[in-house]
Amino acid sequence: MHSSRSEPGLSPWHHEMKDHVKGRVKELVLGRTGASWEDRLQEQKAKKVQAMKIIEKEQRETIKAATDKGIEKQQVYSPLLALRSAPLLSTSEKQAQRLEERRRDMENKTRSYHIQRSKILEKMRTRDPLFKVEDVSAAKVALADARRKKQAELQAEEKKRWEHLEECAAKGCHKRQTLYDLHNSPSFDERLAKAVEQKTKELKDLEKAQKDRIREAVEAGHNKSAAVSPLSACLRNPPDNMERQREILEERNRTMATAAREYLRKRDEMVERQRKREPLFSGAAVADATTQLEEKARKLKQEMAAEQLKNRQHILELQNKVLARPMMMEIKYGIAA
Repeated sequence: MHSSRSEPGLSPWHHEMKDHVKGRVKELVLGRTGASWEDRLQEQKAKKVQAMKIIEKEQRETIKAATDKGIEKQQVYSPLLALRSAPLLSTSEKQAQRLEERRRDMENKTRSYHIQRSKILEKMRTRDPLFKVEDVSAAKVALADARRKKQAELQAEEKKRWEHLEECAAKGCHKRQTLYDLHNSPSFDERLAKAVEQKTKELKDLEKAQKDRIREAVEAGHNKSAAVSPLSACLRNPPDNMERQREILEERNRTMATAAREYLRKRDEMVERQRKREPLFSGAAVADATTQLEEKARKLKQEMAAEQLKNRQHILELQNKVLARPMMMEIKYGIAA
């Protein structure tokens, strides 16, 4: 078992080397473990307090900006601002002012009515018909082309059949019954007349259906134009200007009263919300946050104390191991412990 390095048999150089090693070990341990738990706790607390002050300042500025903006918007967009800023007029002056406004409004509406009426009449005068003459002519030309094409197809088919008959006769078709049926079939003129009669009937039926469709479309267009036209109601029942002015005045008065009631209701609701609103940071919330921070600090303090105790034990173990291990000078020169 090794003896202590502080025994009388050691030289001053050994004591100096021992102190140097101890100081070096302490510096390394202190550099690895860092500051103490109290210093780190105070530093984290100062940082957290600074951050909370910055957040609180930003929230107060946000609340102040929102309040100023709400007051400015209320002063600018209030529907009663014009009424408050307007001068006090007598009853006769108010009546004259309203009469002048109604007269200008009536002139504007009359001018707008005449402009709209002229536009509608111009549109009715220059509108295109439902079925143009060019379209009807094109349809007739198409029908004539179809008729000629069908006749050409029938002639080609007849020519083909005659060629087939001649081919059969040339091959020597000697069956009597076949020849009898072949020679007793209708002639080309009879079949052509029958086909032309049938096609003419079909074309007449098609032309009649198209004429009926065109007539119905024209009647529907006239009925729709007469029913939807904005001038029909005016032509049937000419408007009463005095009655219309009275209705417009009553409608505007009702609208103004509704807007005033809605504004007063919203203003009362806003004032009530401002009066009853809860603060951003209540006392209970602050107390809970303080309690939680204290609890976290206590736990962190306990953890740091345990870690510090563990580090101290590790340092003591390292010191004991270093002090118990023989130095290289002792091994080299054979100095006994």
